[in-house]
Amino acid sequence: MQNSNYAILLAGGQGSRFWPQSRTLEPKQFLSLHKDNSFFEQTIVRVRRLIPPANIFIATSELYRNQIIELIRPFKIPLDNLVFEPDGKNTAPSIAVTVALIDRRDSKARIAVLPCDHLIKNNQRFLQILKKALMLCENKLVIFGIPPARPATGYGYIQAGKSKGDKVSASAFSVKRFTEKPDIKTALKFIKSGDYYWNSGIFVGSGKVFLREFKTNLADLFGQLKKLHKPEDIVRIWKQIQPVSFDYGILEKSKNLLMLPASGLGWSDLGSWQAWDEILEKDDEGNIFKADVVNLNSRNITVVGANRLIATIGLDDLIVVDTPDALLITKKDKTEEVKKIVDILKSKKRQEHYAHKTVKRPWGSYTVLELGEGFKVKLVEVRPKHSLSLQYHKKRSEHWVVVEGKAKIARGRKSYIYSSNESTYIPIGCVHRLANPSATISLKIVEVQAGKYLEEDDIIRLKDDFGRK
Repeated sequence: MQNSNYAILLAGGQGSRFWPQSRTLEPKQFLSLHKDNSFFEQTIVRVRRLIPPANIFIATSELYRNQIIELIRPFKIPLDNLVFEPDGKNTAPSIAVTVALIDRRDSKARIAVLPCDHLIKNNQRFLQILKKALMLCENKLVIFGIPPARPATGYGYIQAGKSKGDKVSASAFSVKRFTEKPDIKTALKFIKSGDYYWNSGIFVGSGKVFLREFKTNLADLFGQLKKLHKPEDIVRIWKQIQPVSFDYGILEKSKNLLMLPASGLGWSDLGSWQAWDEILEKDDEGNIFKADVVNLNSRNITVVGANRLIATIGLDDLIVVDTPDALLITKKDKTEEVKKIVDILKSKKRQEHYAHKTVKRPWGSYTVLELGEGFKVKLVEVRPKHSLSLQYHKKRSEHWVVVEGKAKIARGRKSYIYSSNESTYIPIGCVHRLANPSATISLKIVEVQAGKYLEEDDIIRLKDDFGRK
């Protein structure tokens, strides 16, 4: 018997509030801030207890194709369930195209939409509420409402209406209205009234209910869905779709909503470093040290670092985040403004918003060791039995030195094997490929690029194992 419960995991956000740890190429959903596995992986582990992997769909950006494919491999989620957006257009288009694909597969589908970058501590309680939502969603959109713990201004608020009286929906409420991110005075009023809840961003509905809501409230978007038959069709219709959030486009307009109070989840959307700081256990002085720290008389500080000693003296109420190429120091109550820093970096076309010094690739990774006028030095690591694309560069030459393992290097029509301490030169325009022939040992080379233009878009790919262009 077919299981008609489905999940859509939203994993396309390029969250900037956790900079400098999060970057465009490695956003919050792929970080492991307090556990060994990422928020994305935690979401799959949580939901697969109720929904089989064959029914889990993932809506994400084309930017994250290779990361997602690699991460879902252990969970046996079919590649056909991956929906890649050419560029970000907010949550309503992501949900719409994925719901349409699910509806074409199963007209009786009941669908849970879940962000992939939230924290939920109580998985058992979450599954209890999700089961109930899937029972109630035949003709309604069901929203998870979080009882507010404080007058937060970074969340949307749901005002609960009348309680539903039948046995199945006894704890569900109608929805009076939404208020998006109120000021502190309004938020205090909401808390005092007792009938407002935080909008969790989790909602459940049958495929037919979702499509009906799109048809009623976002007719232009719904019209594009008629042209969608398989994931590959998204590229064809995407340019005609306007950006809009699901909250604004659907929830604020819909007359067919139910809210389930979702208490006891241990939920946080982790929208800032301060929100993350609040969930962690602190020492007697209120400090959190996730780094090599020597501290003298500092209180209520959080320090995150990786590769070097950090000394703190007499600090109070700060968050310090150290990465190899960027350092953030902020007052805890100012962490919402980290996004403004990222916007400045983008406006100045600085790479620190886009990628870390170590950049993950489907074949391995590279780390920028040094960058100067006319040159760039990288440490390139290639995983066993993996290779880079067959490619050439129009604007730079490259010198390669093998430092660990063996390299199979194609230059023009010939291939050569290079061992540790051996080197080769790749002139401008030369077709080449770097491969690791070993089944067990990683290959490491030092690459020195030389030229007037050294950006990553100077790559002409002729063949690629990962389908990149």
